[in-house]
Amino acid sequence: MKNIVYLHTHDTGRCIAPYGYALDTPNLAKFAREGTLFRQAFDCGPTCSPARASLLTGQYPHQCGMLGLAHRGFALNDPSKHLANYLKRNGYYTVLSGIQHEAADSAEPTLGYCERYKEGNRSGHVHGGMGGDLANTAAACAFLSRKHEQPFFLSLGLNATHRPYPETPDAIDNPDFLKPPPPIPDTPECRSDWAAFATMVRHVDRCFGRVFDTIEACGLKEDTLVLVTTDLGVAFPGMKCNLNDHGCGVMFLLRIPGVGNGRVTDALITHLDFYPTVCEWTGLEAPEWLEGSSLCPLLDGEKEDLHEAVFAETNYHAARDVQRTVRTKR
Repeated sequence: MKNIVYLHTHDTGRCIAPYGYALDTPNLAKFAREGTLFRQAFDCGPTCSPARASLLTGQYPHQCGMLGLAHRGFALNDPSKHLANYLKRNGYYTVLSGIQHEAADSAEPTLGYCERYKEGNRSGHVHGGMGGDLANTAAACAFLSRKHEQPFFLSLGLNATHRPYPETPDAIDNPDFLKPPPPIPDTPECRSDWAAFATMVRHVDRCFGRVFDTIEACGLKEDTLVLVTTDLGVAFPGMKCNLNDHGCGVMFLLRIPGVGNGRVTDALITHLDFYPTVCEWTGLEAPEWLEGSSLCPLLDGEKEDLHEAVFAETNYHAARDVQRTVRTKR
């Protein structure tokens, strides 16, 4: 069986240790060494629902219909294109634990998940804090520990690192010894805010580390593709909702059994490339609507580059805000 595990956070950008930040994420660092780390990965729009919808439909926001936030009335024009629906039609057992942001609560059943677990939060937007993440991680691990009669697709979505951050950061996250990333000023106030973010990132690392351990303990590692990513940049000025590297640049760590282990690449890629990668790895026919390209040629060294340029857009977030961007290596 070829299983797929999709692990995703809110608003993390590339701010984890494998990308060079002085943050405590040992589980993610270990995972990065086991798979492939993409240093130049980008979303298709630095707002929550459009970014996630693009990854999971393989289309740009203006194509799939997700021009703005799902909990503010925007919706996929064809939920059958969602990766969960596609895999379900092709014999996969599909499970959602935690958040999704591609549909409003009332429309969540249209996405194609056979089972759904949500504690401490709603699917669409209201954030229940780190306790909800822990409960949903436990539910995901309980599912992984079950006997599986068919291949599965598991989506685990964390509330972290979405604001609000913890009012009291962990003691180890001393703001006196931290520096926020540019373009954030290095001031006491910003260092304190960054310390709270650091605590949330450690929480993400613990949650995902538990999933990694469960996959290994259950003997699933050699049969399971695992993606770790986020929707967009960190919720700081000049980052989230901005069409620049700080807003559109995302962590993208991919582990496919036997391929690309320990590889780091500067090839430009986009969230759109995940769907066709899943299709190639599983042997399923790639749907004609996909806009991305499979990452497999990068993983096995067949190619050094995949795209000359990648594209992103905004249409609505808090209000109408129509912009487009083209990103090349220059």
